[in-house]
Amino acid sequence: MFSTFARTALVTTMSGLALGLAAFASAGTANAITSQTDTAFLSEIADEGISYDSASAVIGNAHQVCSELKAGASGTDIGRDILAHTDLTTRQAAAFVVMSIDYYCPQYTDAFA
Repeated sequence: MFSTFARTALVTTMSGLALGLAAFASAGTANAITSQTDTAFLSEIADEGISYDSASAVIGNAHQVCSELKAGASGTDIGRDILAHTDLTTRQAAAFVVMSIDYYCPQYTDAFA
């Protein structure tokens, strides 16, 4: 997991990022949470002010971040896509990418180097 300092630095560094995440909406309920990892991830995105209609969909979107990275996309490209397809702020989009990596695919921690 990222340290608080490293996470803050990455979120700050990623100030122009995004990914098309249709599951984000104005209100959210935590359904289909299957692990402690999911619970922690959902808690952290809520702390960033990111809400959603479906917990399972937003967790799926986090896994999609990992799939996109595996396919060769950059964290910046993913962040830009999020901004283009959601009403998230730049900080929220960056935080979503960082937290997705943090919780579901830490092997891509260097995606922003």
